[in-house]
Amino acid sequence: MASTASRFCRICGPGPILLVLQILVVLAVAMAVGFFHYRVDLLLEPVGEACGGPDPVARMQVAEQLMARSNALQGWYPLHLIPVVGVGLALLGAMAICAYRLRRASGRLRQASWGLLALHGLALALSLRALHLYESAWLSVATLSPAACLVDLAADGRMPLAQAQHVVFDILTREHAPLLRNPDDLAMVLAALLLVAMVAGVMLWRAIVRERRAGSSAP
Repeated sequence: MASTASRFCRICGPGPILLVLQILVVLAVAMAVGFFHYRVDLLLEPVGEACGGPDPVARMQVAEQLMARSNALQGWYPLHLIPVVGVGLALLGAMAICAYRLRRASGRLRQASWGLLALHGLALALSLRALHLYESAWLSVATLSPAACLVDLAADGRMPLAQAQHVVFDILTREHAPLLRNPDDLAMVLAALLLVAMVAGVMLWRAIVRERRAGSSAP
């Protein structure tokens, strides 16, 4: 990986390549987020108003539709590997670029390269965790949404059925969850971290260019 990064860096320069890899990571994470919410929207499309209302027969029919849609959407499972592979390869490539810079930098630039390498390592860990949480959230929604339509949560009369089941679906997807268990919030943290890595990468690249120019102009 490091030798491949070295060849690319000789051709295009490490700065632009690192920026392209970071953009690819952002696009891959956005693809994973969109794919998750698209599947959830397709699954819950028949729910309508309170899973068919107070009629237990109507709720049973909606639950059967949800089960059928869940089984049909399971065939889309291999597609979620595309963003996983994209994120992994792009971040490993970015870390290889940082390792390439480490071998050629010294002083403060070397320390900055170590920090940028650690930043990309943290981004890799967060991205894999977020993608895992998205898949776990999808499995929870696909498994428990039919049961949520069948259970009458308004039996005590304190909460309307529509509101109660809306709360259930929110819990299954993204609301009312701690930060580290909420894939959408974790994806936002990851996007902010990648933005910081982009800015740091550009600043480091410019600092390296200035140092090289100063060294070449020195007598």
